[in-house]
Amino acid sequence: MFERINDRMKTIGLLLIGLVIIFGCIRRSTNYPETMPNDFNFISNIANSSYILDTYNNKLTKTIDWKLDTTIAFELSLSEKQKIYKILKEIDIYKYPGNYTPVSKVKVFPTLSYQFEFTLNRVDYKINWNENTESDTKDAKELRNLFLEIQNKIEKSDRVKELPESKRAFL
Repeated sequence: MFERINDRMKTIGLLLIGLVIIFGCIRRSTNYPETMPNDFNFISNIANSSYILDTYNNKLTKTIDWKLDTTIAFELSLSEKQKIYKILKEIDIYKYPGNYTPVSKVKVFPTLSYQFEFTLNRVDYKINWNENTESDTKDAKELRNLFLEIQNKIEKSDRVKELPESKRAFL
């Protein structure tokens, strides 16, 4: 009797593990709404935390020195957020795995890391991109352009221009 219960428990456990694996491997839908959803927000960590833009909380953190950050209130305009959303649609942001590494690897120094975490239609997603920032693949170029677009929006702000200069060598 106990053997049957144990066998059933093992079978149910294996089925549950299989379902988790299957659902984890399913590609997310690329049916993006035409207009930006109301819940669209993101955190963009650019170049080893040189800038961290958090649109959930409307704040920006800039690294001033290796162990010194400054955080200010910072809000993108609606049109700026819509432009970022449009880029996400164009590059099909869900095609990037959680830990992205381009197929062509170009070693660069210093190695910079980038993260992009976002919410879109109640789905949270995060992409980590370490190293290979000079890869020339189409996907790498598109992702690099997303980060550059965000960085340019940050650096054009008069409030950001008033912040102290970073003492980090690669910013």
